[in-house]
Parts: sequence; C-alpha cells; structure tokens
Amino acid sequence: MAKRLVFSTKAYADIGNIIEFNNKRNKSDTYSKKFIRNLNGKLKILTKHPFIGRSTDIPNLLLLIWDKYYIFYSISEHVIEITSVYHQRENAPL
Repeated sequence: MAKRLVFSTKAYADIGNIIEFNNKRNKSDTYSKKFIRNLNGKLKILTKHPFIGRSTDIPNLLLLIWDKYYIFYSISEHVIEITSVYHQRENAPL
C-alpha cells in the first residue's frame, strides 16, 4: 500500500534552493521544470516502494540516490517524510 508523502520545512527550502540555483545558472526555468517533473516521478515510486533507500548512520533515516541528488527521508506507519534534498556536490549537513 502506498504511503502518504510529506515534506519537512527544510526539504521545501532545499528544493527551492535547487530551483533558484538552476534558474540563475541557466538563465531559464526549463531545467527546473524538468527537475520537478522527474523528482515527482521518483517520489511516486518511493511512495509505493518506501524501502528502496539505503540505511544511514542515523536511525530511521534512509537515503535515496536519484540522478545527481540525495533524498533523505524517514518512514512511519502511514507517512514518508522527506527531510532534505541535496545535490551530490553539496556537503549534506544532516
């Protein structure tokens, strides 16, 4: 059964920062639109298969590696919470 997906405030900020960076760098929102579309597709898969991520050193925190991004999340009985999203070249302070 698919679980409900929620985002932490930090995860929303992370995604916003990625979009802002890409828009400035590319002087267009084309890549950002593609990023969001592909992220939504990956998260849809995650809701159906929540244990596809790797374990981390932090209990109950999983890591999903997607394209050039790290998606950190936790799972409870009915919810998957996206806690942060980082580009692989960033230092990911958890």
